[in-house]
Amino acid sequence: MKESKFIRSNPHLPVRNLRQTIDYYRNTLGFEEEWTWANMDGLIRDGGVRRGEMWLLFGEDSAFTNAINSETHRLSIMWFVDNIDQIFAEFCSREIVMDAPLTTHEYGLREFAFVDFNGYYIRVAASFQND
Repeated sequence: MKESKFIRSNPHLPVRNLRQTIDYYRNTLGFEEEWTWANMDGLIRDGGVRRGEMWLLFGEDSAFTNAINSETHRLSIMWFVDNIDQIFAEFCSREIVMDAPLTTHEYGLREFAFVDFNGYYIRVAASFQND
């Protein structure tokens, strides 16, 4: 019998436009499109992307996305990665506008940040013991 354990958490993030979000993550951030799902009307409403071992799940809901991401507040999400220097250089070469440069913090993380297509504040981080 398998041991009971928690493996990962993947929030199902609301997005303004699913097709544009998946295209942004694929073309701008280097993710792979994993899947999409259409509702009874044939409209694609859910989907996911993957990069390495990280999967992101999206559901189209522009009103909710606008409510949680605006000019006055943004939902912050952390992505933990290996070889953050290489990923930072890659994202800079992809001309992603950084909201915070790659910085080593006293609390044990190196991280940088940017705002994605839907207004999420993405913090990309690594423990500096792993570099």
